[in-house]
Amino acid sequence: MSTDSFRARPVGVLAALLLTSSLAAAQAPAPHVHDDEVGACGLEPPDAVYVPAPGPRAHEARKLGATDAPVVRREEKGGGTRAKVSGVPQTRTRAGALSGKVIYLSPGHGFYRAPTLKRWATQRPNTWAVVEDFISAEVLNQDLLPMLTGAGATVVPVRESDLNSRMVIVDDGGAGYSETGDTALFRATSRKGWGTPPSPMKNDVEPFTLGTTRELLTTMTATTSATWAPTVPADGHYHVYVSYAADPSRTENAHYVVRHAGGESHFRVNQRRHGGTWVFLGRFFFKAGAGADAASVVLMNDAEPGSTVSVDAVRFGGGSGVIGDAQMAALTRPRYEEAARYHVQFSGAPASVYAPTGANAIGNERNADVSARPRFAAWLHEEGEDAVYVAWHTNASTTGKVVGTEGYVYGPNPVDGTLNFTGVPGSDVLARALLDELGKDLRREVDPTWRVRNLRSANLGEVNPTHNPEMPSVLLEIAYHDTVADSNRLKEPAFRRVAARAILQGLIKYFAARDGVAVRLPPEAPSAVVARNTVAGTVEVRWAAPEANPDEEGHDAPTAYRVYQSTDGLGWDDGTEVTQTSFSLPLATGTARYFRVAAVSEGGEGFPSSIVGVRAGAAATALVVNAFERMDSALACGEALDAYDLEAPLRVLVEMMNDGTYVRRHGDAMSQSGLVFDSATSAAVAAGLVSPGAGTGYRVVDWFTGRGGAQGTRLTRAEQDALRAFVTGGGHLLLSGSQVASALAAGDSADKAFLADILRAAPLSGTPSLTVEGLPGDFLSSLTGVSLDDGTRGAFPVGVTDVLTPASGGSAVLRYAGTDLTAGVFSLPGGQVLLLGVPFESVVDRAARARLLSAFLVRAGFPSPGTAPVGDSGEGGPGLLARCVVPRGVDPHPPEPEIPTPIVLDALPQFYPLGDTGCGCGAGAGTGGGLWLLLGVIVQLRRARRRAGDLRR
Repeated sequence: MSTDSFRARPVGVLAALLLTSSLAAAQAPAPHVHDDEVGACGLEPPDAVYVPAPGPRAHEARKLGATDAPVVRREEKGGGTRAKVSGVPQTRTRAGALSGKVIYLSPGHGFYRAPTLKRWATQRPNTWAVVEDFISAEVLNQDLLPMLTGAGATVVPVRESDLNSRMVIVDDGGAGYSETGDTALFRATSRKGWGTPPSPMKNDVEPFTLGTTRELLTTMTATTSATWAPTVPADGHYHVYVSYAADPSRTENAHYVVRHAGGESHFRVNQRRHGGTWVFLGRFFFKAGAGADAASVVLMNDAEPGSTVSVDAVRFGGGSGVIGDAQMAALTRPRYEEAARYHVQFSGAPASVYAPTGANAIGNERNADVSARPRFAAWLHEEGEDAVYVAWHTNASTTGKVVGTEGYVYGPNPVDGTLNFTGVPGSDVLARALLDELGKDLRREVDPTWRVRNLRSANLGEVNPTHNPEMPSVLLEIAYHDTVADSNRLKEPAFRRVAARAILQGLIKYFAARDGVAVRLPPEAPSAVVARNTVAGTVEVRWAAPEANPDEEGHDAPTAYRVYQSTDGLGWDDGTEVTQTSFSLPLATGTARYFRVAAVSEGGEGFPSSIVGVRAGAAATALVVNAFERMDSALACGEALDAYDLEAPLRVLVEMMNDGTYVRRHGDAMSQSGLVFDSATSAAVAAGLVSPGAGTGYRVVDWFTGRGGAQGTRLTRAEQDALRAFVTGGGHLLLSGSQVASALAAGDSADKAFLADILRAAPLSGTPSLTVEGLPGDFLSSLTGVSLDDGTRGAFPVGVTDVLTPASGGSAVLRYAGTDLTAGVFSLPGGQVLLLGVPFESVVDRAARARLLSAFLVRAGFPSPGTAPVGDSGEGGPGLLARCVVPRGVDPHPPEPEIPTPIVLDALPQFYPLGDTGCGCGAGAGTGGGLWLLLGVIVQLRRARRRAGDLRR
């Protein structure tokens, strides 16, 4: 019976029909396939029957011991595994508090094939402009996964982890694959491996059974290698994955080298473990058109003699959907948005893992998605492997008034607020550790009244030992996405980062308590960093130590630092470890170099700092200051997804917001103008690590606020005083940002004085465009049709930018194209000042940025660079989204229409308490599918009675 036919029936009749069907279902044998309402919540009747999970694979015959190597570890380029740290920013694999631990990470839900809709659909709707299917993937892929790898863990996501929708797979023997050296050491095998599946890949295809693998004999020193060189489709960051056929005879030291835009990164992979799937090495920047020396993976044969390495495929990027058929084409969206059920199939698991209720029927894929997640973990897990399973979800209620965090372990009971734990031992201890840390951190840094409920149990498929009996498992409901207050929290990057870090620290504390070792936490990122020319031919990077959290008793204090270098701010080397808070290196005159600094402790490595950079020379004449510290939901884009009935949810994608990299755009323009420059974060200026004041030798300061600093776009009093002294002393200032003038005009008398005296401008009302141009006859007249970024072309959306008017002593030099609205004001309050009402770094075209800066410098008396600026390198797009729109949400609890007074049934089978279900769908329980629908009706009936005053809460 369809939902529509239910709606047409009188309420009293409806209740009687549903009660009858529910009681009948409760007495019938347990179903093999659960109705879609059950699958929507991830709840499973305790006596449901699935096909048996697959047994141990051939290479799992032996139990892992304490001396077995991790699946992946980093190695120095010249040999020797790093004992403490290694990696590239945000993609760090090293030793730390979670070394030797394997974390199976589930972001839950995702797009699935919905036969009744005849299209792909998310498993959760848009509520208040957030979609759980997207939130979970965004947080885990951008925050929690790199935190865990930074602490030394091996992380296995059950959904795709790369946000890049481009993908290239190079298979052994295929295009882009080659062998060099003593090729007699290669030999063919009958072991199965990756084979290119048909496109689209059907539901019953297992791609890691379609091909075979090769084998390479090892020698003491490298004599032979295999190379996978893709044709990179576009500049960007790509996750790199390798595959191989695992076997006890394999080496634990398979030597892979990733050649990327930042140089080489070396890995040792234990090929006795985790074979027949994609094994993640790291995230690297590759450039389109790069040759094999800058875009490839090489497998060397140097390891203990007499062993073997397996040779199969290498994958670059996440890609878009690949699974489809004649009835429904593959998903054209990024593959990380797909449900785990499809990623599990794509990653080599058999049908008994990804489709335990039937590989050929697509009608059950929403339900199969729930079981595919833990079954994938159990399939890949090896005896003796020290692993846990953590699922991140958000919740919903029947009222829209419930808030806070919950944690679930398995119990054969509905989501009724009780604890009847019967899951894998240790799950309850793990869950309490995570809930304790979430409560402590969220109350300290987000909301002192944040609610964390006591641990609960439920018959949730993700933590069901029927699917995964091999490791402690917990499901976290971080917040309620259907409640306005919680949904607003979920939109904020700061909330997401705190919650992810709490899970990291909760895991560290769980393992430390279990193993009887001290708690060691990774440190925070340094915020005050400067790179500067000191003497001719020498550059120094200096920073202030990040503050240790006093609540953690200093366990997260740094003991060392790792300084990463890049020639362009995009591709990074493997870093250099130092113990002090400075780092010096020789650098040839005219060479540009960018740096990031990450703090290190015994717990691991924290996130890296914002970028700083220099162009080397005898003495810097320019200082670039990054005062763009803002990182909130206002920087994020909505994405129009009406085709999926999702309105326009907010997409919190860091690369399209503030990823701390924009100094490179300013530095590149400085380099094209021929200036020797230093750069710093504004926190470094506040900390006294650098100053634009007299005696520093700086003649130009390029100070940018993007879309706002820590206090909005308004400069602090100390910053105003420093810049006032610099300008009145003859220094030249380029100040840019979306609303610098507006913020100062709304400030106190000193703010207004700085705006009038130094910047010589005032804000006006108006509707600016996303294109600017120089005024004819003035020094910026060569700028025509200059596009600003809308969040889809390599930078952040500029938002509402300032319309300016010159004050006394100022003149308009830049306007919004096709209007008389001013976008830039030039003045001479001492030195020369150019105030831009738009962010300089939001100018899309690289050459336009260089022309703008060069014209200002020539006007200030600097010589012309003499050569035409270099055109756009491609970094300006395309971005992660094709469009950036205003978010549109849906009220998940709209007012209910009046209905006749219903019959209220006093005696009901067991059901979930109203308004606080914890199951993520706001619906009831029981083993019969009809009872789930019954509870929804009863909820409506009771609400109607309440409104009529007939039934008290």
